[in-house]
Amino acid sequence: MRVLVVSATADEVMGITKSRVPLGLPTSVNLGISPAVDFLVTGVGAVPTAFRLAQYAPLYDFVLNVGIAGSFIASLPIADVVAVQRDVFGDYGIDNNGTFVPLVEAGFTMHEAFSSDFLVNPYIGDYNPAGLRVVNGVTMSTASGSAHAIAKIITQWNPDIETMEGAAVFYSCLALGKPFLCIRAISNMVEPRNRSAWRIGDALKSLSHETINILSNL
Repeated sequence: MRVLVVSATADEVMGITKSRVPLGLPTSVNLGISPAVDFLVTGVGAVPTAFRLAQYAPLYDFVLNVGIAGSFIASLPIADVVAVQRDVFGDYGIDNNGTFVPLVEAGFTMHEAFSSDFLVNPYIGDYNPAGLRVVNGVTMSTASGSAHAIAKIITQWNPDIETMEGAAVFYSCLALGKPFLCIRAISNMVEPRNRSAWRIGDALKSLSHETINILSNL
C-alpha cells in the first residue's frame, strides 16, 4: 500500500518527519512501519489543496489528511483528535439580498457524483483504527474570528469543527474514487479571535501520536 499523508503546512507533520517537508512535492519518510509513506505539504486553503491532490493522489492507494482545527463545541476540547465524517464548503454560495444560499440549494452542481453541499466520507469505517471521535466539519476560505461570522456558520451548517482545507480533500478524493481519512487535532475554540488562548503545540503533539497510530494499523 502506498500512503500519501497530506497537510496544509510543514509544521503539522514536523513531529513525524523531524524535518521540514518542501511545499508541493511528495517526500518519502522512513517511519519504520510497513506502509510506504510519502508526505505532501499543499499550502493553506482549499485551492492549493485540491490542486496538489489532483496532481498526486492518483499515484497512491490511500490519502490521510492531517492538521489542526478549531472547535465549535465545548465537549470537544483542545488537543483532542477527531476523524471527520462530513464536510462542506461553508462559504460557497450566493448572497441573496443578505440571505446565504448554498450552491446546490441554488441549483448548481459541484460534481456529477455529488447531490448535496455536504460531502460524506464512505471510507471512514474502514480507516479509523484508533476509534477517533467522528465529527462534522465546515471548510472556510476565511478563518472565523468574529461573533457575527461564527453565528452565521453555526446557523447554516451546525458544524463541530472548522478548517480551511477539509472539504477540498473530501471533494478531490471522492471525485478520484480514492480512499481517504481526514483527522484533525483541536488547537483552539472557534470564538472571537484570541491567539493567546490557542494551544497549537499541544494539538500538534496529539496529532503526531494519532497519525503514527493510524499509519501503523493500516
